[in-house]
Amino acid sequence: MHRLRMAILLALFSLFAGLISSRPIFYQISYLFIFLILAALFWAWTGISWVRLQRQTRSRRAQVGRPLEERFAVYNNSVFPKLWLEVRDESTLPGHLASRVVNALGSHERRSWTTRTTCRERGRYTLGPLTLYSGDPLGFFRFSHRLEPTSSIVVYPATVDIRSFPSPVGILPGGDALRRRTHYITTNDTFL
Repeated sequence: MHRLRMAILLALFSLFAGLISSRPIFYQISYLFIFLILAALFWAWTGISWVRLQRQTRSRRAQVGRPLEERFAVYNNSVFPKLWLEVRDESTLPGHLASRVVNALGSHERRSWTTRTTCRERGRYTLGPLTLYSGDPLGFFRFSHRLEPTSSIVVYPATVDIRSFPSPVGILPGGDALRRRTHYITTNDTFL
């Protein structure tokens, strides 16, 4: 915003200097700054418009120590090329770095990328929302568009194979079961 303020101040100063001195060069400078500001506004607005973002998560469940895989795709549905788009992911999964800057996205072009994150902590996490950022080459304007749909993922604890665990014994030591009634109620009486 500092650059935009400077451009507006220079446009106003040159317009004021043109009114005082009646020299056409000052008017031309003020028109140039006004044109630059309007062109930058149009560029930044078209940079964020007509963009579609797709997110595909391979599974809604994961396990600690295993990877979570997601695929992202950005589509430019406009005739105007996009100089840069920043896709910022606001997921709560620890270590999930799905944010990306997409440069020079042409007219009706598509870019995709895949992220793999090793799950480190068990729990329930949200994937998303995503926010798109874009601006103009002069840095006057920066627009954003927040995509609210989110999904959730459950990360289960890690499982470990137990190789030295003894197998259960099929026959317990002792004699045969007695099939007679006793004076006391036991758990075996209910099955007789």
